Amino acid sequence: MDMPTALGNTLQQLQADPRRYKLFGIYWWPIKALLKRHSYGADQLYMLGSYQDQDTAALVPEMGLEETLRVAFEEYGRNARYPHPGGMVEDPDGEMVLLYDEDAGI
Repeated sequence: MDMPTALGNTLQQLQADPRRYKLFGIYWWPIKALLKRHSYGADQLYMLGSYQDQDTAALVPEMGLEETLRVAFEEYGRNARYPHPGGMVEDPDGEMVLLYDEDAGI
């Protein structure tokens, strides 16, 4: 996977509509961390602050970097096609959890 291109495209999608972060579901937290690790910050996207919901982030299964990205992008597509109301997303067990990033404010 071409990580710089994938993250650059992700950043562009979020700049166009910051609410799209919810489409990543629980995988928003590793995506956010990767964006920050690759030198993106609040200057590029206001929501790249330090907030992380530890409980929701803990729901992300342990896997390698490329698999995490693959699963995050699959989740994005699934949630774009079949969204849940009210900021709710499914965890890997199919349980509904609330995704909210204080840095995003939405």
